Amino acid sequence: MCGEPDAVSMGSGYTVGIDLGTTRSAVAYVAGGDPEVITTGNSGESVIPSVVQFTEDGEVNVGQTAANLAVQHPERTVTEVKREMGREEPLTVAGEEYLPEQISSLILEHIIDEAEGSIGRDVEGAVITVPAYFDDPKRTATETAGEIAGLDVERLLPEPSAACLAYGLHESKLGNAASELAFVYDLGGGTFDATLVEIDYEINSVETLHTAGDNELGGSDWTQQIVDWMIDQIHDDTGVDIEDNPEQLARIRQEAKSAKHRLSDLPSTDVSVPFVVPEQSYTFAEPLSRERFEELTADLAAATTEPLDDLFGRADYTPADVDKVLLVGGSVRMPHIQELVGDYFDQEASMEINPEEAVALGAAIQAEIIDDGGADASAMLPGETDDIVLIDVVPQSLGVRLSDGSIDHIIEQDEQIPTSTRKESYGTVEEGQTSVQIRVYQGEGETAEENTKIGTAVLRDIPPRPPGEPSLAVEFRITTDGRLAVTGEDLKTGKQVETKIESALRHSPEEIDDLGEELPALREP
Repeated sequence: MCGEPDAVSMGSGYTVGIDLGTTRSAVAYVAGGDPEVITTGNSGESVIPSVVQFTEDGEVNVGQTAANLAVQHPERTVTEVKREMGREEPLTVAGEEYLPEQISSLILEHIIDEAEGSIGRDVEGAVITVPAYFDDPKRTATETAGEIAGLDVERLLPEPSAACLAYGLHESKLGNAASELAFVYDLGGGTFDATLVEIDYEINSVETLHTAGDNELGGSDWTQQIVDWMIDQIHDDTGVDIEDNPEQLARIRQEAKSAKHRLSDLPSTDVSVPFVVPEQSYTFAEPLSRERFEELTADLAAATTEPLDDLFGRADYTPADVDKVLLVGGSVRMPHIQELVGDYFDQEASMEINPEEAVALGAAIQAEIIDDGGADASAMLPGETDDIVLIDVVPQSLGVRLSDGSIDHIIEQDEQIPTSTRKESYGTVEEGQTSVQIRVYQGEGETAEENTKIGTAVLRDIPPRPPGEPSLAVEFRITTDGRLAVTGEDLKTGKQVETKIESALRHSPEEIDDLGEELPALREP
C-alpha cells in the first residue's frame, strides 16, 4: 500500500518516477524516505497496462479498462506503442491519425491521474525512464509525450541506471553496500537492454561502461510464438485462417499472454479459447508444456545473448569479472531466461527487487533528489554525498552523411556523456551557397541506409566561399539525458552560426499544445 499523503513533504507540485513500458508501466514516489510504487485504484496492481482504447463516443480508456475492452474492440485499441516511438508516420486508430507520442501521452496522463489520486497532491514533474539503447529520435519522442501530457520532464533516465539506484538503496538497508561491477539484464515487454555498470556506493556513483540491446525484442515476442502455435493448430483443425478475424485474434493473444505467465510457475498449462471458430462450433483446447514453450522460443532466448557477446567484445572485462547480475523487467520471470543468464555468467542472477518495479523505484529516487523539496542523496543511498553521480554512455554512434552516402562517425558508441566533438572539415558544395545541410544519423553502419536518420542540422546565413573549402566547424553535443544538440561556426569570419536539427519529431511549444488539443479526453473512472 502507498504511504499516506501527509508522509510527503508539501510544496507547489510533486515530481514522480515513471517506468513507461511497452506492455506495462509503473509510477513511484518517495514517502517517508522510501520509494513506493503506486497501486492503481481499480485493480490494486502496481503495474498499469500500456493500452489505449478509443471509445465510440469520443473518449479514451487507458490501462486495465482498455486492456479488458481490447478483445471486443481491437480496431479501436493501441498496444505496445513504445515500439513505434521515434517514427514519423502516424498510427491510424478508430478512423483517426495520431503520432506515437500522442498515444504515449495518453498513457502518461492516465499514470499521473493515478499518482495524484494516491499521493493526494498535484504532480507537475517526472523522471521518465527509457531503454539504454534508445536512440535520439526515440528519446525525443518520449520527452515530447511527457510534454503533451503536461509534465515537466526533469530527466530521461536509462532504465539500467534506475534499476541500479533501486538496488543500491536495497543493499544499503541490508548493510551490504559495496563497490562492485554489475551487469543489468533488462528484458521488458518490448525491448531488451544489456548494460555493464560500475557502482561505487561510497560516492553514490553509477557509471555505465558499455551498453547494448535490441529495441525490437521483448516479452511480447514470446507471446507471439504461442500465438503462432495456436494459429497453426487452429488452421490444421479447421482450415480457417484466424488471422483474418481481428476480434478472435485478440482473444487468442490474450490467452497466449496468460499462458506464458502461467508457465513461469507451472510445468504445463491448458490453453483454451472457447468457440474461436464459431461457425464450426470449434473450441481451441491444447496443453502446452514449459518444455515445448521453451522450444518454441529458443531462438528468442538465444537472441538476447548476441548483445551480451557484442558488449563484452568491446569491454575490458569478461563475464567472469562481474560481481552481481541484476535481472530487470517482467519477462525475466521466465525460468529459462534465469537459467540462460546464470549459465552465461556462471552465477545466480539477482531478483532481490521486484523486476517489474525496480526501474520505477529507481526513477522515484532520482525524482526525489532533483525535486526542489526533496531529500539529498545521502539520506537515501549508501554514500555520504548529497547528490548522485550518474555517468551514462552514448548507446549508438552519431555521425553525418557524406556526399557518397557513407557515414562519418563523429561521436562513437560507449563515449561517456555529456560529451561534445568538434569537426572543422566541412565546406560548401555549390557556388554562392549560403546554407549547408548536415544530415545526422545514429547507428554503427558504414552507410546512411544502415542507420537511423535523426534529422538535418542546417547552417544558415553563411557568406559564400569556394566550393569544397573546409571552412565550417560543426560541434555535436550530447546532454546528460542523451539528447543531441548541434552548433556551428564559420571559420572564415569567426561568426557563430545558429544551427537547428530539423525533424518531424522535434516540436515547438505551440506544436506541443496543438498535439495535445487534438486528443480526446480520458474517460472518468
